[in-house]
Amino acid sequence: MKTKLSKIIFSLVFSILIIACSKNTATNTNTTATCNPNTSYIATILPLFNTSCNTNGCHDGNNAAALNTYQVIHDNATQIRASVSTGRMPKDKPLSATDKSAILCWIDNGSKNN
Repeated sequence: MKTKLSKIIFSLVFSILIIACSKNTATNTNTTATCNPNTSYIATILPLFNTSCNTNGCHDGNNAAALNTYQVIHDNATQIRASVSTGRMPKDKPLSATDKSAILCWIDNGSKNN
């Protein structure tokens, strides 16, 4: 009787672990945004930097270089890409998948001043 109860408990615990560790595809929505190679610096990228990066205590010119001109952003594109792709930037709150994709796509397509 004790052995049978132990097997039942083991099976139950094992089943719970399998369920808890499995990926729930029903709640995981598509977080991958498509890359538009014509992403506009003026219409998309600069506004993202102004609302997500050029804020008090971040890239405000006091704590870190302000990312508010094309030349500064373009010249730091490699560092920006690494920081955005790893989630280090922005530090206050994560970017949406769409915003993150727009920045990475823009950089990957030559950081055009468009």
